[in-house]
Amino acid sequence: MKNLVFLALLAFTATGTGCTSDDTIIAVGSEWYGHTPVWVGIERGIFEKHGFKVEWRTIGKSMDRLIAITSGSAHFASLGEVAMLSAMSRDNREFYWVGNQDIAPGFEGLVAGKGIKSYADLKGKKIGFPFYSSVDLTCRLLLRENGLDPAKDVKLVNLDVGHVPAAFKMGQVDAALIWEPGFSQLKAVEGATVLGMDTDTTVYKKFGTMTGPDVLILSKKWVDEDANRARKFMKAYFEALDWVKDNPDKAADTIHGKYIKQKKEVLKRDLAKFIWHNREAQKKVMSDKGILGQVEYVCDMFLNEIGGDTLAKKPDYMKWVRMDLLDEPSKE
Repeated sequence: MKNLVFLALLAFTATGTGCTSDDTIIAVGSEWYGHTPVWVGIERGIFEKHGFKVEWRTIGKSMDRLIAITSGSAHFASLGEVAMLSAMSRDNREFYWVGNQDIAPGFEGLVAGKGIKSYADLKGKKIGFPFYSSVDLTCRLLLRENGLDPAKDVKLVNLDVGHVPAAFKMGQVDAALIWEPGFSQLKAVEGATVLGMDTDTTVYKKFGTMTGPDVLILSKKWVDEDANRARKFMKAYFEALDWVKDNPDKAADTIHGKYIKQKKEVLKRDLAKFIWHNREAQKKVMSDKGILGQVEYVCDMFLNEIGGDTLAKKPDYMKWVRMDLLDEPSKE
């Protein structure tokens, strides 16, 4: 894990993606739709209206985004729950968990190449996806629930998010998983077959969520310097989310081309399916009847059934939760 941290930080700084100045807020994420509130907040001047200069940096893997937060190279990130739990299980205390902004199952799945029509056909084959991500859990669940042992019956290959479609198309892996917009690229490969979706897993059937829902985290160091500033930032973020929720078509127009290179009609169709959780909903969402119950279930599955090194132990995740950062900021 330490080597992974070092390499990710090296790549982050080498590409010029570190913080640019003391008054600039660096937000990091991928091309996933769940980052739309940040993009809209930047493009429509919502952050600026609240006194923030926000710059966007693309980091494909959830774990690498978390590492950017941990290192102080970024202030805000949305990432997959699995990466967050993995870091918590290793006692990484350099971030706070402040929310869950959406429910978006049905946008990722396991796609097999030509000639592979069933899970039985996957035995002995290579399956590529980004480790420590939602599709990591999706893959392991789908395999186990269809009679395959992820540790013995297949070879799992760790891929960068942006390389997944190309690796699959070139035959470097026999099957692959990724979320949109890459998922559509996998399905478009000649001879490809969708063997399963996140909506086929026990997690979805029990909780109605994607396997690794989006979570929102903030740099602990940045928050501890000025908690009221963090509250102002989160208020601005959720104002942008409300606009996206009310204007999905306009949101697609705003982000198309610059942040997501996908057919606009597909983008509009998919954004219309999103269920966004606004600021007022967070206390209900971040509860035992919401995502916290799902987290308990996922942790137990990793430790008692799935195995592997994703979780070092069951984390006491409430130590990272800071719902007070969604309170109304004080006026200064």
